Amino acid sequence: MTENPLALQDMQFEVSYTPSKITIENEELLDRLIEQTTDHYNNQVFKFDEENVAEAKQAKADLNKIAKLIDDRRKEIKADYSQPLNIFEEKMKRYVERIKVVSDDINSGIKLFDESEKAVRLEKVKNEMVKIAEPLNIEPDTIEISTTWLNKSSFTTKGEVKGKILDEIHDKMKIVAMQRSQIAADKATITDYAEIAGLDPYAWSGLIDQGWSVADIREKIKQAVEDKRLKEQAELEAQQKKAEYEAAMEKMQREQALETDNGLVDPETGEIIIGNEPEPEKSQNVYFDDSPTMTVTLQLTGTQNQLSALNNYLIENGIEVVPVQ
Repeated sequence: MTENPLALQDMQFEVSYTPSKITIENEELLDRLIEQTTDHYNNQVFKFDEENVAEAKQAKADLNKIAKLIDDRRKEIKADYSQPLNIFEEKMKRYVERIKVVSDDINSGIKLFDESEKAVRLEKVKNEMVKIAEPLNIEPDTIEISTTWLNKSSFTTKGEVKGKILDEIHDKMKIVAMQRSQIAADKATITDYAEIAGLDPYAWSGLIDQGWSVADIREKIKQAVEDKRLKEQAELEAQQKKAEYEAAMEKMQREQALETDNGLVDPETGEIIIGNEPEPEKSQNVYFDDSPTMTVTLQLTGTQNQLSALNNYLIENGIEVVPVQ
């Protein structure tokens, strides 16, 4: 790079300006006029009703006109007074902008260089992470890369990662390795405990990944085992009660049944409770014979259970029934 022929002191420059003073002519008179105007309207008693509100509106309009007149004059004077300053500022800004254009171009190149150097440092950090992770039996990307590790100050003059950074990486990875080892041990404990309890070990050990402690999971397993025991006990009791009920009903039917040539028959429904011969399968309940077919018309009277049993008997024996109006 060639040296700038103009030194910084050569850029020093003087600016000539005369501070201006703004004076209001007849200011005392203006102040008295304002005072008289405000006193006049302050002493007015306005009635804010439908008939008199117009007077209040007119007073408001008159005061606003006076305020606008004064404010417009202020803006006019300010514009004239500020004009030389505005021109000066525009000139100086253009000079600064011309310098900044060149400075920004140089800065863009510096940023590109810094990014390329940072990328080189990133690769060096990643390589060191691979070396540290291997004996710990974990993946290098299990920890996040700190932005401070990529600073130039984190490297030696020879471009190697400093020892304190390597120690920091090792400590972070060691914590991850210890956590994984503890998780594996906890899962093994829960797996054994679940298998002994007769439960699915995979589902229960998976709770470790969700942040559950071994103690909490063991309590949950105990509760699940107890719930299962109570459920099985309730089902067994229900089966026993059902068996007792069916046995009692069968005993009662036997006691009330009529003994016939076909076996014990329910006196109400005519159903054979216990036949003298094994009951044929349902698919074989249709009787076939060679006797002539007959058609008879009957009027039957009986209980609903009796008529239902009779209907089942007719269906099972293939007897056609046609409703008669």
